[in-house]
Amino acid sequence: MSFKQNPLEKKAYLIVDDFGDMRSMIKNMLMACGVRDISLAINGAEALASMETRRYDVVLCDYNLGPGKDGQQVLEEAKHRHLIGLGCVFLMVTAENTREMVMGAVEYEPDSYLTKPFNKDLLKTRLEKLIAKKQDLLPVEQAMAKQNHLQAIKILDAKIAQKPPNSNELRKIKGEIWLAASETAQAREVYKTVLSIRDMPWARLGLGKTLYLDKRYAEAQEAFQTLIDHHQSYTAAYDWLAKTYKRLNQLDAAQKTLQTATKISPKAVLRQQMLGEIALQNKDDQVAEAAFTKAVKHGRHSVYRHPSNYANLAKIAAVTKKGDAGLKVLKDMKREFGKDPHAHLYMATAESVIHETMGNSKASKASLERAADIYQTLDHHTTTDCSIEMAKAYSNIGMTDKAVDLLQNTVLNNHSDEALMDEIKDAMVTMDLQEEALGSVDTIRQEIASLNKRGVELARNGKLEDAISLLEKSSEQMPGNKVVNLNTALVLLMDMERKSLSAEGVDKIRVYLERVKKVDPDNLTLNKLQNRLKSAIRTTEQEA
Repeated sequence: MSFKQNPLEKKAYLIVDDFGDMRSMIKNMLMACGVRDISLAINGAEALASMETRRYDVVLCDYNLGPGKDGQQVLEEAKHRHLIGLGCVFLMVTAENTREMVMGAVEYEPDSYLTKPFNKDLLKTRLEKLIAKKQDLLPVEQAMAKQNHLQAIKILDAKIAQKPPNSNELRKIKGEIWLAASETAQAREVYKTVLSIRDMPWARLGLGKTLYLDKRYAEAQEAFQTLIDHHQSYTAAYDWLAKTYKRLNQLDAAQKTLQTATKISPKAVLRQQMLGEIALQNKDDQVAEAAFTKAVKHGRHSVYRHPSNYANLAKIAAVTKKGDAGLKVLKDMKREFGKDPHAHLYMATAESVIHETMGNSKASKASLERAADIYQTLDHHTTTDCSIEMAKAYSNIGMTDKAVDLLQNTVLNNHSDEALMDEIKDAMVTMDLQEEALGSVDTIRQEIASLNKRGVELARNGKLEDAISLLEKSSEQMPGNKVVNLNTALVLLMDMERKSLSAEGVDKIRVYLERVKKVDPDNLTLNKLQNRLKSAIRTTEQEA
């Protein structure tokens, strides 16, 4: 005689609720279903701390958790920090159904909702369906955890070939993997395949993203607008449409797009931040102040909380009201961020602007000097936002040369980062700096790209020593540039594979790889080179 295994029994559960009676009730329901591995958390901070220590198969999280993070913020941070994977079921438990709550939570895509009150049978039925779906994704999650994206795609293709009921969900994951790897052509094929079968909003969004990433902005704009016309509550499409308008230098249209999106779903911190920044460029202080106020309010317990929102709000308050109002915002900021040097730099630069606005040049320069001292203690290659903020502060008191030097250095070390290059161009508009002041951002980028290409071509033609000489010199000039450092590590590794591995050579390669790991730990090329180096070391040891 054989007994069918209960799919709920062998899983690890985390219950997150601020009411003890509700935690006990859900725990008893699970135990009645045969579950034994159950952890409890009374608030968002405790839930995330628990997820840091172990992987859970199922998280049942209440939306309202009292003071601190709510359920949406727990979910967004868990996803942002990769504390839950594709195989984890995240079930949002709520007695609330306001539009703001629903739209806010939907943006971070919990696997399902469970509305209070509910009984054991409903909980069991819901979990059985969700766990069965997620069980199928565990091999994909394991491949992704090892950063083996090609293996994950292979697993997904094998599953899709069997034509299961969740084929489209598998294709969605496949498209996201290709996008994350910047393989836009492959991603576009996935989305086109889905759309040929059924008109799915997420596939239309994905198709638009591929057009955007391929710099086909007019086509991307049309794709996102069409999606919005048919699905007016699909807020992610508004974000991408606004980004596209920015690329097309249509800032008024970008602002209007985001204003519409924030009315639909006001709790998205990054959207409010983007709206505030675009409104600043449009010199619309009223909209900017409202957006940064909401970014601060909704970001207080969010993983996306950022000192720039407080600093921008303080600067606007100083201009639109009076300096004292701006300084009050900075006091709140100090209380929120404590001794975080990153935040203290923003406080000091904002103080400099506010004092300058109030006509106190001496105090303004003192604040700027304090900001410069803090800046010297930071890793400039991992805090590029601070470099841009310092440049703005220098420009504000007429120290244009220092501002230009900071921005040039940031371009040199991050030339392949499209989003950051946009930020630098936006900052230059804010500072009334002509792009020629930097020698043209795009010209610098082209020169670095040409230099990299020359180094790679030398290596391919067997001139490894020339390639090493060129790239090592470049990487010392641009120690934060991940493309230069990756290519330098590659040609050094190629040279050692041709000759023989040495401890000194391995250490040198690791220096370049560590530089990249600091700024982009999930970089696919970095992962490949790390594995190739390990393989070369292993082969050498076996031959010894």
